[in-house]
Amino acid sequence: MAGGYVIFGKTFQAYQLSYATLSLVGAGILLATSGKKEAKPTPAINAQSPQEEDFITQFLKDAEEKK
Repeated sequence: MAGGYVIFGKTFQAYQLSYATLSLVGAGILLATSGKKEAKPTPAINAQSPQEEDFITQFLKDAEEKK
């Protein structure tokens, strides 16, 4: 193989630099997209009775479980 690039006194081939670049970019994307996701705030429930409020909260809970 032809001579490579000398970085900090050590010779690196082009494919080694490309592997390192792709790995660092992939790690950066993984780090940027990971982490705790914020929970969506639930809208206020304006029910006229406690039974209606219970029904709405149960319906919303069931809808979230089906996702």
